[in-house]
Amino acid sequence: MQKILLGIFAAVFTTTSFAQTELADGTVLSNAPTWIVTYIEVAADAVDQTEALIKEQTATSKNEAGNLRFEGLQRINRGNHFVILEAWTDADARAAHAASSHTMAFREALQPVLYAPYDERPHVGLAATNPGDVPQGNDSTIYVITHADIIPPEQFPPCNRRPDPAGPCGNGLLINLAESSRSHAGNLRFDILTQSNRPNHMTVVEMWDNADSQMAHQIQPDKKAFRDELAGIEANSGVNPDPQFVLNMMTGSLWDERTFRLISQ
Repeated sequence: MQKILLGIFAAVFTTTSFAQTELADGTVLSNAPTWIVTYIEVAADAVDQTEALIKEQTATSKNEAGNLRFEGLQRINRGNHFVILEAWTDADARAAHAASSHTMAFREALQPVLYAPYDERPHVGLAATNPGDVPQGNDSTIYVITHADIIPPEQFPPCNRRPDPAGPCGNGLLINLAESSRSHAGNLRFDILTQSNRPNHMTVVEMWDNADSQMAHQIQPDKKAFRDELAGIEANSGVNPDPQFVLNMMTGSLWDERTFRLISQ
């Protein structure tokens, strides 16, 4: 039954190419390149097995037609959580990869050790670096993956959860964050990716040359201002003036930064 379901998935993915993504303000984002962010959570006693499977899948996938990047990451301080970052020339190249026999075998081998569904999310670039311009990671590189869920009315002006409804609103704040963070010491990559099938959901992908650089970034005034504004309060205020006021967040989820180390590329 499992092989049948995987086969059905392959057929659907092969025949369905993600069209270009249109945002609520009319902006159209191209699916070339196409990014994929996949979350994998496995049993604690399956860490070594999973790491080996991801390394094998990386070695095969990076040689496929249309692949631009393929990175396997392991979460720091929670080693049974993994992320796969992929970049492909377009959605069709990625669909061919998803339907390949080695990808089907990879999914089948993972299935018995998963304790949460294999969570694969297709993306297009909102504020993304050309994959060919991103340096390779190494043992010191810190990756940060953050899921951003902007409440739809707060993506573009007017955004009523900000002190200034004229914005910048959710999307603008994220784009500004990427642009400013790229100038911070030690930054190797700072990308904002938008989910193809749910454009108010985004993934922020960061690379830093080491842990010290990543921590120094956290306390930069522009990063702190971003966190305040995303929470619907004045930039660099840190707290709301009214202690009884419940923060009027622009997001539907926590700003949950997760740090990872590189295991394959």
